[in-house]
Amino acid sequence: MHNPAPPKDGHSADEFSVTADEVTCREFVELITEYFEGALAPRTLSLVEEHLVMCDWCTVYLGQMELTIASLRDLHEPASAEPPAALVAALHARKSARR
Repeated sequence: MHNPAPPKDGHSADEFSVTADEVTCREFVELITEYFEGALAPRTLSLVEEHLVMCDWCTVYLGQMELTIASLRDLHEPASAEPPAALVAALHARKSARR
């Protein structure tokens, strides 16, 4: 059920797993990290999965987050601030050749 309104009972995500009968879209967004990490309580996991069956918006959001995570995994370490040794050697050779 697509309900972007905040939880009306003011419960935290931990308390939610014990007290709620369904997950709202806003609660899903708050729980997505724990969902990916496999850290949701069984009842909460069941409610989240039930929500995903009924909510196209959250299913799309889940897919976007999965793509983002996959893209971040594919990133390489940032390049070193130092130029490669081969480039430095080539520049020194070129400078020496001009003398």
